[in-house]
Amino acid sequence: MSGGRGTARQVVERFYAAMDADDVDAMVALCADDVVVRYPAADLLDYGGEWHGREALTVFLDTHEEAEEILDFTPTSMVSEGDVVVVLGDFRGRARATGREWSTRFVHVMTVGNSKIQRWESFFDTAAALEAR
Repeated sequence: MSGGRGTARQVVERFYAAMDADDVDAMVALCADDVVVRYPAADLLDYGGEWHGREALTVFLDTHEEAEEILDFTPTSMVSEGDVVVVLGDFRGRARATGREWSTRFVHVMTVGNSKIQRWESFFDTAAALEAR
């Protein structure tokens, strides 16, 4: 496929491939100009909250990288219906401030429109992340 087009699932698959390659530019390019990223624990985790737009997405990714070293990030299944893709997976990381490791299952709900990610919402065990801080 050329020009970044494709089904919602294909767009999300390319996003995770870019994430796996640590290619932030490719990740951002797959998102709409007005993308919304929503992570839990807005007042507790540095990267928690709502992030609006591509520039904020870059700040979110940098903030997450500063807070945690990702040791394992494995999407295990993907279910799509129309413009919504739900991704289930496993995460293991290390809090940079303490060196403590933690792990969780995660759910990402991605909404795609015009072959771009419009919304990325995440659900995971925030208590485990907070305990590791």
